[in-house]
Amino acid sequence: MKSHVPSVLSLATCLFIACAPSQEAARIELAVAVDGGQLGAAVTDLGWTIKLDEARVAAGDLEFTIQGEMHAAARLWRLIVPHALAHPGHYAGGDVTGALPGSFVLDWIAGDGDELGRAELLVGDYHGCNIAFRRADELPADDPLSGHTAYFAGTASKDDQELAFTATLDLDAGASVIGAPFDLDVDTDTTVTLGLQLRLHDDTSGAALFDGVDFAALAPADGGPVALGPGDPAHNLVRRALQSHVFYTVAPL
Repeated sequence: MKSHVPSVLSLATCLFIACAPSQEAARIELAVAVDGGQLGAAVTDLGWTIKLDEARVAAGDLEFTIQGEMHAAARLWRLIVPHALAHPGHYAGGDVTGALPGSFVLDWIAGDGDELGRAELLVGDYHGCNIAFRRADELPADDPLSGHTAYFAGTASKDDQELAFTATLDLDAGASVIGAPFDLDVDTDTTVTLGLQLRLHDDTSGAALFDGVDFAALAPADGGPVALGPGDPAHNLVRRALQSHVFYTVAPL
């Protein structure tokens, strides 16, 4: 779902031109789509193999960051979008010089390949993406994601056990991913679609999205599915991990 909002990037470009008539901040539009190609099975630190049948996250604005090469244009962007600050950390340093504003439900399984909209970006060498989270208050009441930030369903397997599970996650207002890897040199000839990926395991750090969750200890006595939800200690583990940039990537499709 896309929201119809004025283009802050168009305004930034206009101001940049007005302040420096001899220069023009070149910009382009690139399609952004959900890419489920990296959402394979993963093993957690406790030895559980996680496979997902459903993976949905309610997201807000997507911001694309560059590591200081645009100077004046980046400063103008910060004047127009005051919250677009430089963030410390791996892949996180830089200025916001591209955006896809809106409200989205990112569905990496049933919605794999769905286009979210067209982002506007100033040309430059990009290194990061910020993803705002929200609550999916617009969905029907019987949708398990309704009123929540994320919903996962799948199986956790270990030794001779295979447990069905669901995970319903609530993130605080203002929560976001800062600095998801996005390595692309964008120029006026770039025509790729940007794929927003989620993965269950990060090969570099060794972290898994469901690390620390002992599914056997959470299994109900009646044999029903494990249900992670707000108020559970396991819920807090997964919701913290969901905000880590290591589980997301933006890459050309």
